[in-house]
Formats: sequence, C-alpha cells, structure tokens
Amino acid sequence: MRMSNSSVAIAVFFGCALVAGPSAAAETLRVGGTGSAIGMLQQVGAEFTAATGIKVEVVTSLGSNGAIRALADSMLDIAVPARPLKTDETAAGLRQVAVLRTAYVIATSHFNATGMKSADLAGIFAAERPTWADGTPVRIILRPRSDTDTALLGELFSGMTEAIESARRRAEVPTAATDQDNIALADRTEGSLVGTTMTQIKTEHRNLHVVPLDGVEPTLANFESGVYRFAKKLYFIVRRDSTPEAQRFVEFLRSPQGAKALRATETLPDVE
Repeated sequence: MRMSNSSVAIAVFFGCALVAGPSAAAETLRVGGTGSAIGMLQQVGAEFTAATGIKVEVVTSLGSNGAIRALADSMLDIAVPARPLKTDETAAGLRQVAVLRTAYVIATSHFNATGMKSADLAGIFAAERPTWADGTPVRIILRPRSDTDTALLGELFSGMTEAIESARRRAEVPTAATDQDNIALADRTEGSLVGTTMTQIKTEHRNLHVVPLDGVEPTLANFESGVYRFAKKLYFIVRRDSTPEAQRFVEFLRSPQGAKALRATETLPDVE
C-alpha cells in the first residue's frame, strides 16, 4: 500500500519520538500542522523559547489531518490545522484553544503583474490559455482536491470550485502536494499564479509578488482593518489533558510579547 506524504512523516516522527523517550517529551513542546503555519510556528516558537526556556520542536510535513492524528496519539502537544475540529475529534478528547488568521493572497513570480478583480479569478483558472496583461502565459498551480486550500479558494472566490476542476483537466497544470511545494514551485515557475498566505511568504522569505485584489493591497494594516477581506484561519488544538508546556504557549500567544511576535509574521488573532 502506498503511503501519503503526511503518513510517511507521521511514521518517521513516531519512530523518532519512541527513541527519544518520555523524558524528551517533557522538556520539549512539539507542534505541527498545516504547512502555511510552519514558518510562523518556528519564528514565534523561538520567541517563546527565549521567554520561557522551553524548547519548541516544529514537526513539518504533517498537514492538517496528520497533525490532528499525531495530537490524538500524544505525539504532538499542539496541532495547528487549517480547519476546525470535527465532531468525532472533539469526542476523542481534542479541544480548540485559539484561532489565528492571516491574509490569504494570490501571488506570482511575474513582477509586472497588475492587480486583479476577485470576480475574475475563476475565469483565469478556467481559461484554456490565460495570459497576463503583457501577453505572457499565466502558469496556474493547483492543490490536491482534499487540501484545505482547495476548499478555501472555493469559499473565498465565486465560481472557483468549478474553475479548479476545469483546470485539472489540462495536462500542463501542475498540482503541488504541500504548502511548501506550492510556494517553492511558484517561486521557480515563470508567470506562476497561486493561492498562499502572507505569513508563509513573510516567514519563508519568498521572492513572490502579491497581487492586489479589487484595488486593495494585503498589507497587515488593511487586513486588520477589514479593508482586505480574504483570510485563512489557523486553529490551535490541544488534548483535553494538555501538557503544561502547551498551556504556557497558548498563554504566550495571548500576551503582549506573543502578539508582537505574531504580528511580525503577518498573523493576527481571529476577530470572531
């Protein structure tokens, strides 16, 4: 049976955790989740370590579902998926303790790209040979059907669900398996067009141009004020019997120092 990328990562992680033993788990806060949160967790985690002395281990390549499974099996202290918990996951003893948000953006390697209307995005994805204003090709990059970003694009932009399925039928349109694959492929593909987040672009130092939507730049000020309205949420999940380290990390996120660290990664507390 072929294992998914997240399943392989979990298997490797479980093996390492067993070798490390329970004493290592007591000294280290283990976190993981959606790929777009990884850079933020690493950067904010370093600030948390400096403030508390608690080491933060960010486990990569788990994805939202993989991180939730790892948390349920006590291999993580905090999971950060890009979706809320399902009923069966709550029943299994998991609980949501915080929600953050970051601007969800359309980005490209094409630095002469002008702004777009959000209502036009579906047409660009569905077009057989979409082009930029200067006539050069638009190179769309998709995500797997099961990925949370695929669903998010459909929720945020009218007609995108059908447009994405249309794009999948074109052999030349690639599908990036993870958030990191997505943004790395966009970085090296001329004329690329992807959905991603400001926190990932900022924390991974990607050389991509963020396309204004409806005449609005996705600056932190515009996003915080609600002028830029497209967002991706990051859910912080712990077990019902969460570790003291996990509780301290959540408290840190709510502190002035934690809020400052989050803002530096283009991430804000959810307003709802």
